[in-house]
Amino acid sequence: MPLSEGDGIGGSGAPGRGRSAFTLVELLVVIGIIALLIAILLPALSRARDQAATVKCLSNMRQIGQAQQLYAADNLGLAVPAGYLVLPEDGNGYNAENYATIFVNAGYLKAPRVNAITDDPSAAPSVFYCPGSLIDFIGVIYSPNGTQKPDPTSRTDKLGARCWRTQSASTNIIVDTWYGINADWGTLSGSVWPCHFLPDSSTPPNFGYQPNLGSIPHSSEMVFMYDGIFYDLNFSANRIDARHIGNTKTNLLFFDGHAATFDTAGLPGGIGDANTPSNPFANGAIPASLLAETNVKWRIDEN
Repeated sequence: MPLSEGDGIGGSGAPGRGRSAFTLVELLVVIGIIALLIAILLPALSRARDQAATVKCLSNMRQIGQAQQLYAADNLGLAVPAGYLVLPEDGNGYNAENYATIFVNAGYLKAPRVNAITDDPSAAPSVFYCPGSLIDFIGVIYSPNGTQKPDPTSRTDKLGARCWRTQSASTNIIVDTWYGINADWGTLSGSVWPCHFLPDSSTPPNFGYQPNLGSIPHSSEMVFMYDGIFYDLNFSANRIDARHIGNTKTNLLFFDGHAATFDTAGLPGGIGDANTPSNPFANGAIPASLLAETNVKWRIDEN
C-alpha cells in the first residue's frame, strides 16, 4: 500500500532525512586532535622505551656480577681479569681472551653464535648486549700492543656504543660485549686499578696478579663494569658511554654485584669530552667531593 501524504518512515510522521557528511572543518578538527594526542603520547612512549632498555641493561649487569662470583669461587677467590694477550711469531700482540670469552668458556654465561670474525654481531638476546647501544662493531679485534684501540671523542660518541669483539684463542668462539671493565693494562706493582689485562708473561699469564675479591676495598662503591667499551680508562675516559635516557645516563656494575644508573654528567670527566682538559682517571685528581656525592669509586687508592 503506498504511503499517504504525511506518513513518515518508521511511523514518525516526519519525512525521512539522510545523514549529512562531515564538513571539511570538522575533518580538520579531528585530524588536529589526533595530531595533538600523538605529540603528547610519543615522548611518553619514548621515555618508557628508554626506561625499559635501562632496566634490561641493569639486569644484564647483575647477571655478569653473578658470573664474577662463580668465577671467584672456582679460582681461589680471584677477580676475573679483563683479558690477556698472546704474542705470535710476528710479535703483533692480540687478545687471546677477554672477560666475556672467559665467562662463556667456563660456562658461567652464554653468548649468541657469531660464525666469522668479520660477521655482524648477532641480534639474538645476549647478557653482554646493552639495549641502549648499537648492534655494530668496528671491524677489528682490539690489540693492547697495537694501534687498534677504541678511542671515542666524547661520551656520546657512537664508537663507545659499539661492541668489543674477541675471538677466544682456546676455543675459537667469538664473543661480542657492550660493557667495559674497570681495569688497566699490565701487572705492575702498585697499580691503582681493581682489575688487569694481563700481558703474555706466560701462556696463559699468571692469573695470580689479579686481586682477590675480598681484598677490593669499598666493594659496594668500586666499579666493576660500565656502559661503554674496552678497558683502561687511564688511557681514555671517553670509553664510558652515555647511552640511556636520551644519552644522559650510564649504568654501572659494582664488585658487590649490584648495578645502578647514574647521570653521566656527574661522573668524573662529565658528559662531553672527558679527556679535556685532562683525563680525570690518569691524573688521579678526581675531586673528593665528587666521589662522596656519587658514592662511586674507580681506583683502589680512593678513600
